[in-house]
Parts: sequence; C-alpha cells; structure tokens
Amino acid sequence: MKKRLVAATVPVVLAAALTGGAQAHAASADPVKSLRKQFAEGRGVLVSETSRVKVPKPEDALVTATRTTGRIGFGNSGAVSHDLRTRYKFDREQVSEEVKNELEQLRQEVKVGRYTYVRGFDWGPMPAGKTWIRFGKSASWGLDGQRGSQVVDVLDPAILRTLVAKATVRKPGEYRGVLTANDLSKEKVGFPGFAKVSFRLFVNRDQLPVRLITEYAYKYRGVDQDGKKVEETFHPVTDTRYTGWGTKVKIVPPPAAEVVDFGDLEGPFADGFGDSPIIPPGLAGQRMLRPKL
Repeated sequence: MKKRLVAATVPVVLAAALTGGAQAHAASADPVKSLRKQFAEGRGVLVSETSRVKVPKPEDALVTATRTTGRIGFGNSGAVSHDLRTRYKFDREQVSEEVKNELEQLRQEVKVGRYTYVRGFDWGPMPAGKTWIRFGKSASWGLDGQRGSQVVDVLDPAILRTLVAKATVRKPGEYRGVLTANDLSKEKVGFPGFAKVSFRLFVNRDQLPVRLITEYAYKYRGVDQDGKKVEETFHPVTDTRYTGWGTKVKIVPPPAAEVVDFGDLEGPFADGFGDSPIIPPGLAGQRMLRPKL
C-alpha cells in the first residue's frame, strides 16, 4: 500500500549551493571500499549528532536544537540496526521552566530488522504498560536510511559513492557539494519535502567518514493539536560525527509486552492522512504536535 506523509510537503530548492573547484584525490583514496571493509556481524560505529532548525519566525519556534547519541550496528552487507537517544532543547525565554522540563524529554529509537521501536514520542494516550511505539508495519519512522535527524546515509555504499562523485570541492580528507533528492532515493522518485541537500563530508586517514554536515530547506504543511492549519519552512542543519569504527555492537528490541504498533494508536492525525504514514524523526514530536504554552 502506498505510503503517505503525515505532514504533507512540497519540494523546496535549497537557497544556497556550495561551489568551488575540484581537486583530484590520490588514486588509492576510496571511501566506499573502506566502508565495505567495516561491514561485519557484531561490529558497528558510534554516532554523536547535533541538529538545529532555522525558522522564519524564531519567536514561534519551540524545537531549536536536538542532541543525538548512540550506536549503529553492521551486518555483512551494511548497517542493519541502531540504538539512538535524542534530547530536544528549547531557547524561548518566555517558556516556563515547567513547560521546558516537560518538553525537553528524551526520545529513544531502536531499529532491529524491519522494525523501529520509539519511546518518548508524544503521539497521544498509550495503552497501559506500553512505552514503545513500533514502526515498520502500519507506518514508517523516517525516510529510507534516516537515523536521527541526518537524511544523508553515508553508511550506504551507493549513497557514499554518489556523494564522492558529485563533490564539487575536494580536499584531502574533505568533500563538499550538493545532492538532489533523487540522489538519496533508491526508487529515484525524490525525497518528499526537499529538492537539494548541501553537504560537507570529512574522512579520516583510513578514508572512513568521521563527520557529515548537511543543510536543506523543508516546507511543512499540516495541522497542530488544535486542528489549525500550519505552514512553515524549516532549514535543518545537522552535524553528525562517527567514531569508534569496529566497536562491538549488539542491539536487541524492547520487551514485547511494552510495545504497541503505531496503527493501534489513536493519535491527532488518525483520520484524514491515509494509510502507512511516514513520521519524519527530525521534525516529529513536540514541534509537529505543538502544545499550548
């Protein structure tokens, strides 16, 4: 069944693209080959990420930054699992400490196999004893390859190869350029919500990714908790760092007794948004479901 976005979106062209002359790397430099050598059962990489969202009206912005940390597990063919924890931060001085404490909660997402389990995602009342929402059956958590707020999956060899090939600025250990939405989609139909993503990738001496900075423009159209229509343009800037390549990683799903499927919940968008929605992690939660302050 065809997926539909919970928040209807329209493509937006990135305002500024990085430009510059290209400098050839040494023939031995091949980040894709280096990445593939890391793929092994029980191994993985550590991730630390910050993401800030620029909005036209800062006085109306609740989510201004997120901090994500965790682990990504590999299989023989690539990244197959992850355990990430994200905390939101708010800068508005007019928000009371009580409200800040309530909103600055921790969200955790655990992916094992085809399912992603999320807790700390404010979607509505949860059944007694349930603390995790399961995605992957009746809804999807994020776009293909998205972890946390980062929409460019440099742990996918095909994406990394495209990124290196399309870099317009190449320096020892650094690639800069612009990717189109089609470059990031396996179906080549484009990612919903944006047209281009500017990137800056850093690799270490072993040609493994150690830092990725991305920026794009995203237009959001939907409704808030009061049923009022919302239309805003976001400019997420995400800075992801990868360390501890080869770290031992074992990720398991949460206890089944604590899990409820997204399709069994009655959230604020239960009606009128079709089947199999996609929840964008970077903008989900408190920003999408804006409370009264």
